[in-house]
Parts: sequence; C-alpha cells; structure tokens
Amino acid sequence: MADALLGDAFLSESKAVPVITHNQADIWYGQIPDLMVATRQEAAFANSAAIQLPIHLGQQEEGPSPCPVEHLAGLRRSAEQMDAMTAQTVESIRNQGETFKEIILLYESAKTRKQAGDAIVGNITNGRKVSAESHEDAEKQYWMALSDYLLVAQGLEAPDLIKRQNPNTSKGSFANLRCKLDSSDIWKVTSSEARNDIIKSGEYAQAVEDLEEHWGSCNITPIEREYETTVEDLLKQNLIREDGYWYCCPFPSVYKVTSNSVDVLGRILPRGHVFVFEYGDDGAPGKFITAASFQTGVDRKYCED
Repeated sequence: MADALLGDAFLSESKAVPVITHNQADIWYGQIPDLMVATRQEAAFANSAAIQLPIHLGQQEEGPSPCPVEHLAGLRRSAEQMDAMTAQTVESIRNQGETFKEIILLYESAKTRKQAGDAIVGNITNGRKVSAESHEDAEKQYWMALSDYLLVAQGLEAPDLIKRQNPNTSKGSFANLRCKLDSSDIWKVTSSEARNDIIKSGEYAQAVEDLEEHWGSCNITPIEREYETTVEDLLKQNLIREDGYWYCCPFPSVYKVTSNSVDVLGRILPRGHVFVFEYGDDGAPGKFITAASFQTGVDRKYCED
C-alpha cells in the first residue's frame, strides 16, 4: 500500500508528492518492523506476540483541506493494488459457503467504496470542478476501502480471525436490547460535562424544554441501541474515553479511541479518532459521525437556533 501510495515518487521522472502522502507512507512503513518482530516471536513461541491479529489500518494522516488531488491519486493506486492482490483469491472461495462469508462481504464493501472514490477522482482528473466536500468524501471512501482490503487479505489466510472480529449479530437482535435509551430521564444520553456547562450558563430551562421535545418525538432505532450498548461495553474495557460533547441537542458525549482500534457500528476506528452519534431532530433518523478530530469551541445549538 505504501509503495503504491508513493508511486509518483518512484518514477524515473519523479513528480512532486504532497507532504501528507509522504507522512502517510511513513506511518505504514513504520508498522513493518513491529510486525516482523511479532511474526518472529510468534514463530518461536505460540501466543507470545504483543500484537494481536487481525492488523488494522491504524492512524490516518491529517492534511490540508481540500485533500490534494495527488494524495487522492495515491490512495487510488493503493486501493487498486490491494484489489489486485485479493480479487482472484476471493473469486476462488465464493463457493465455499459460510467459511469465507465475512471475508466476501468485506471484499464487496471494499470494492464498492473503491469504486465510489474512483468515480469522484475520475471527475477531478477529467477536468470537472468538484467541491471540497467531494475531495474529502473520496479520501474517506478510499480509507474505508483500504481498511476492509487489509482485513480481507488476512481473512483469506485465516478466516476465523475475521469471524472473531465480526460476530454474527443481526441488527434485529438489538431491537429489544435494553440500554440507557429506555430510561425516562431526559438527560439519559447528555454528557455530564454538557449538563454542567448548561447549568453554569443559565440555559437549564431552555435545555429541559428542548430535551423534552426531542425525546417526545424521537423514535429509538436498533442502530441507536447498538451504538449505546457498544459504547458502554468499550468504556468498561477502557478502549475509549469521553472527549467532550456534541454541540447539538441532546448534547451526547464525544468519545476518543484509546486502544489500537475499535469496531463501532461496523466501522473500524483507529487510535486517536473521535466519534459521536448525532440524534436526529423531530423524529428524523440519527447518524454516526467519526473523524480524526472535531472542531472545538462551537456554541451549543438549541431548537430555536
């Protein structure tokens, strides 16, 4: 992946490569010595390696906005390389029933996200002007594709690894799972830090009015139950920590990943990334939001705003 990312730098007439591309390649190259040490430890004594499988993609380098076209082109090459490495083997195991089910599903996800990124980059390279948001979306799609491809590559060798990471829990099984969302407390998902700030700022009455209105029209979904249940479990394991709160009502906690990676709603989040579930207004569905970092110091937003 790193070699493909830096492809332009290896040409006989090398082209300039953005700093973000060099930094991302350095992160990936930097993982190799630790992986080699773990491999030799494991070869010497089973279960002795400090690094657990499967390996996840890890830290994503943050760069300028919009994401440079040259960096997107590098991510595209990396995704193409990973697809070329896995596609033929995936085709050969499609008839092996449940054994490789999770790997095939991950591969389909990776390929679809790669194609989504390709479509955006194709528009850019064809001279069409696209928004900064489209640049960021292409980067996001390629990153998610590469995350899946890396798991696919390992799952093709040891499918049980991926099964352990993706237990067969249907979304429907969360429909009746009890969690904090069943509480009648209007502050049930509000960060304690947010509540303290609201009281100190003299906004308590306004917050109560908004929270009562929010939960009065909110339809709790299995996805929201899965999210809250997952967060509670990750907190118990000290794999994440609270890292502030979201600016919109009901002002839920933002969390930061403190372990190598965690799985939240099917997304693999690397160390240092932050995430939150933004509950929708007026009964609208909510959405899961994650990034390397969130903007801080934003004013709280109430319904009348």
